[in-house]
Amino acid sequence: MKLTIDNPILYHILKILANSNMPLGAKSISEKLEERGFHVKKETVQYYLKLLDELGLTKKVGLAGRIISKKGLEEVKKGMVRERIGSFIELREEYAYNANFDPFKRKGLVSLNIGIIRKRDLEKSLELIKACMDAKLAVSRFVKIYEREAGNTKIPKGKVGIGLVSTSVVDAALIGSRISSFPTFAGILQYSDWKPLRFVHAISYYGSTLDPIDLFIRSGFCSVKDAVERGNGNVPADVREIPLVLRKRAVEIIEQLEKIGINGAVYVSGAENDALGIPVNNYKAGVVVIAGSTPLVYLKEKGIDVEIKILAAFERIENLEEIDSLM
Repeated sequence: MKLTIDNPILYHILKILANSNMPLGAKSISEKLEERGFHVKKETVQYYLKLLDELGLTKKVGLAGRIISKKGLEEVKKGMVRERIGSFIELREEYAYNANFDPFKRKGLVSLNIGIIRKRDLEKSLELIKACMDAKLAVSRFVKIYEREAGNTKIPKGKVGIGLVSTSVVDAALIGSRISSFPTFAGILQYSDWKPLRFVHAISYYGSTLDPIDLFIRSGFCSVKDAVERGNGNVPADVREIPLVLRKRAVEIIEQLEKIGINGAVYVSGAENDALGIPVNNYKAGVVVIAGSTPLVYLKEKGIDVEIKILAAFERIENLEEIDSLM
């Protein structure tokens, strides 16, 4: 077990298998390692796979290749801290760059957060989500109901998944307009009189081995219920930096997003090096976006049993439905 933790190539082989929804052979793994900056021959990968099999971290599936075992998944979660530092930024960037959403054509892929609830709670949950959206405390008014699976997430019997657009839609729209967008901080954004006031807690994405938004949700620091129902409360949000010289263009993109029902971006800083209390680097502007999981946090606070999956699936925005059409 110690060998896996101390060997970055073994760790990345496990990560590659963990992120795949099908068995992979040595050649495919070798190519994916190359994309990550590791030059490993197919024959060497085959040796590593046999070693991982012996450790019980992978399983051979006939001639199709290997899959990761339950034990292997546990190892990925706790393995190599230095390799996992900033790993959630990597995931965020992957989802933002793989999305091809065009806000002007209103077409393309967007990433979704998934809330898994009991079927009998669906009607009540949609009502609560709509209330959150009406208070402009959601990324968008678009949703997708899943009954069997959403991406790699399987929906258990007797339950349904509610897909909500993630904050990555803003990054995808900016990147699609040739505006680089880099996530810097996640935190708790205080609302006062229905308006964003300041961040009261924050964690840097860089240096974190876990999703900071998920940490804040689990911590109990959120009070989305108060924000939705009274206009005064704390909601999860994050900040990304863009080039200051492209701020005007970014604002135009955000305004276009608002026209088609995507309201997640609530603040864009100027040259003051501050985005509602979060420091912004020189020659950068900070864009504050409400977490896409905010309505799901509201469900939890209202007593709905919900399992929240961050960045769980891709879906074409044309396949999503406006919340009002489901009421």
